[in-house]
Amino acid sequence: MADVRFTNSHGSRVFVAYMRLDHDCGFCGDPWDVRGWVVLDPGETETRPNDTGNRWFYYYAEGEDGSVWAGPFPAEVRQARFDKCACLGVLQGGVNPYHEVGMRQLDLDRFGGVTFT
Repeated sequence: MADVRFTNSHGSRVFVAYMRLDHDCGFCGDPWDVRGWVVLDPGETETRPNDTGNRWFYYYAEGEDGSVWAGPFPAEVRQARFDKCACLGVLQGGVNPYHEVGMRQLDLDRFGGVTFT
């Protein structure tokens, strides 16, 4: 399956977090990897690999102007760049730097990516 495409057709910069199937995360019972952030300037497109060829990809995005693209699928993100297995809790100095957001589901059998408008 091809890479997943993220395109910014929105009027301001967009920050994208995504979740993908990653069997290396299966050791903890939930084989999903959550990554962020893809930074897209207006008019920019970036791709990310779908190494497993899985049909489902999940994403959450925030625009610099306050726009949010969210859905019902929970995942943890943080402000700084990150890459973590969805099942792992993370404490730094006794505090969890992550917060939960809702991701949207992307069916890669129907769409090759997302365009933020």
